Amino acid sequence: MKFGILTTTGLLIAIGFASPVRAENVSQVKQLLETQKCSGCDLTGAQLAGMNLSGADLSGANLSGANLSGTNLNEAKLNQANLNNAKLPGASLIAARMHGANLEGADLSRANLSLAGLVIANLKDANLSRANLIGANLESANLTGANLKNVRQSLLNLGNVSLKGGTLLGMDMLGVNLRDANLTGANLTGANLVASDLTGANLSNANMANVELKNAALP
Repeated sequence: MKFGILTTTGLLIAIGFASPVRAENVSQVKQLLETQKCSGCDLTGAQLAGMNLSGADLSGANLSGANLSGTNLNEAKLNQANLNNAKLPGASLIAARMHGANLEGADLSRANLSLAGLVIANLKDANLSRANLIGANLESANLTGANLKNVRQSLLNLGNVSLKGGTLLGMDMLGVNLRDANLTGANLTGANLVASDLTGANLSNANMANVELKNAALP
C-alpha cells in the first residue's frame, strides 16, 4: 500500500514539474491514476503521456490540451469528453467509446482507433494521418478540415460525415460508407474508393485526381 502511494505521489510530482497543471487539478489527476475513474474531471493540460488508462472512465472529462502521447486508452469511456487540442500521437484507443467527444484540433497521428466509437464526434481540423481506423464508426462525425492522409481502414463508416476541406490524400477507402457525406472542397487525390458508397454525397469542388471509383455507388 505504501509503495502504491509513493508511486502515485512520484507520478504526480513528475506531472507537476512537467506541466502547468493547476493546483485544483492535482487531486483529480491523483483520483484518475488511483481509481481509473474520473468522469467529469477537469484534467486540462494534464501530462499523462505513456500512462496505462485502459478501461478508464473519463466520460465528460475536460482533457483539453492534455498530453496523452502513447497512452493506453483501450476501451476507455470518453463519451462527451473535451479533448480539444489534446496530444494523442501513437495513443492506443482500441474500442474506446468516444460518442460525441470533442477532438477539435487534436493530434491523433499514428493513433490506434480500431473499433472505436466516434459517432457524432467533433474532429474538426484533427490530425489523423497514419491512424488505424479499422472497424471504427465515425457516422455523422465532423471531420471538416481533418487530415486523414494514409489512414488505415476497413469498411469504415463515414455516413453523413462532414469532410469539408479535409484531406484523404492517398487513403485506401475500399468499400467505405460515405453516404450523404459532405466532401465539399475535400482533397481526395489518389484515394481508393473502389466499391464505396457515395450515394447522396456532396463532392462540390472536391479534388478527385486519380481517384479509383470502380464499382462505387456515385451521387
